[in-house]
Amino acid sequence: MGHSMAIVGKVSPVTLGLCVALGFLALILYVGAVSLLSDMAGSDPAGNAYSQAYAVITLVALWVLLVIILTIALAKGGAGWPVVTAAVILIPASAIASLFAMGLLTNPNEPPYLWPIVIPASLPLLVLGFAFWTLLPGMRSILPAHVVVPAIWGAVFVLCLAVVPFNLMRDSAKETIAAARAKTEADYDKLPADAGLAQLLPFMGAFYGEKEAELNRRLRRLPTRQSEAEAMLARGEFPLRYLGWLHLDPTQSLCEKARAQLRQNVGPLMLKSGETKPYTVIAQHVTDAVTAMKWLVGYDCSCDAESLAWEQMASAYRDPAFEFYELKRLRDPQELGRVLRDYPERFSMLTPKASLKAWLSFTEEEEYRTRALAGARTLPHRNADIVTMLNNRSDEHMAWTAMTYLPQLDLEATPELCRAALTQIKEAFAKTYRPKADDPRSYDELLGRLGGRGKHFAALIWLGEHGCDVGPTIKDAEELIRSYRRSAESDAMLASLARLPRK
Repeated sequence: MGHSMAIVGKVSPVTLGLCVALGFLALILYVGAVSLLSDMAGSDPAGNAYSQAYAVITLVALWVLLVIILTIALAKGGAGWPVVTAAVILIPASAIASLFAMGLLTNPNEPPYLWPIVIPASLPLLVLGFAFWTLLPGMRSILPAHVVVPAIWGAVFVLCLAVVPFNLMRDSAKETIAAARAKTEADYDKLPADAGLAQLLPFMGAFYGEKEAELNRRLRRLPTRQSEAEAMLARGEFPLRYLGWLHLDPTQSLCEKARAQLRQNVGPLMLKSGETKPYTVIAQHVTDAVTAMKWLVGYDCSCDAESLAWEQMASAYRDPAFEFYELKRLRDPQELGRVLRDYPERFSMLTPKASLKAWLSFTEEEEYRTRALAGARTLPHRNADIVTMLNNRSDEHMAWTAMTYLPQLDLEATPELCRAALTQIKEAFAKTYRPKADDPRSYDELLGRLGGRGKHFAALIWLGEHGCDVGPTIKDAEELIRSYRRSAESDAMLASLARLPRK
């Protein structure tokens, strides 16, 4: 193509070695960048934000290295001015195009999906290949300049321009989505005020913000939601992912109808003998079924047969996801009724089978506190439950709640209870700040530091009055109280402690 495009010059071993080292580092960054760009939306919002930040950093570092390598190659390789001019224009354009492509890849679920990755995946390789073609005489003798230069820089030019149609595809997709969303909102607004569950559920997941909150409230306050849900389950039409979300009562009737729909839904997903498909084909179906069965099993509705059927069906698909392994755990006897025992959604769900922890969780609500404590006092397993709560080192709030209500639960002061409660009290006293003589602090501050307005002292008094060996702990309590400024309240507490028997 003439002398102006000729690339001549002899490159020293030092320069070549430097470029090889930089090229190797660039390849490492390239692999990292492509890996990050291919999955920037597969986690939660915080995880996605980290992935995107790392992708930007990696991509920028990669292009800085590429610019350095190409600059050395063009300078030492003796490139003609047309090649240098093209590089000066197209290299910044390539870097910008790669960043634009990255912006599109942050949302790979809309057109043009993952296709923009071809830009940041191809451009660095083209630039790096051209740089080493420039540096290596052997490659220049095999691949002449009049072929390589137009081919590489033409490809770079085309890839840079590819951002434009990709952006147009994304804009078109956004317009389509916006139009569909507007139609959905219009359809929702046309619903009558007394719209039923079957009319409202199709709009789940369609809204954001206040509109979503309004729909949620409307569904959960629907007076007929229980009967309508059971009717939809009986017809096999209920969206299983929402079974545990509507504040339904886990009645026996609901349990049976939900299990029937689970069995009905799994049948069409069974593969024929010898047939194979990727797990992604059924991933959403399995996720929905697992979500429903978790709620059912948690509320004492056994789904052993159903979870086994779904597990056997899903095992025939390739590369199963996490939900597949959850199916087996649903048959763990410990899972049956676990939510009902420990984490019921509503006060009305509490039964004598519920744990003390579950009953006491409702004491945080003023309207239920008196009834929750009354029910807790009738639990035959309350003694064993409170010992478990006090010994739980992974949940400080649970131990705090147990200590707060210990004197009000008509407990038996067993050796296990005495030991667990006194351990909690001693640890609390040991952690509490003791003022120096020249730093007087009020007794009120002590109660604040202990939390619960003296619940540890109240529990200690109850334990002492019911036969626990509290002698050493009383001494710790008295020393702690006396380290704070004297008051009528602190004197009264010391007097109460002095009346306790000491062994």
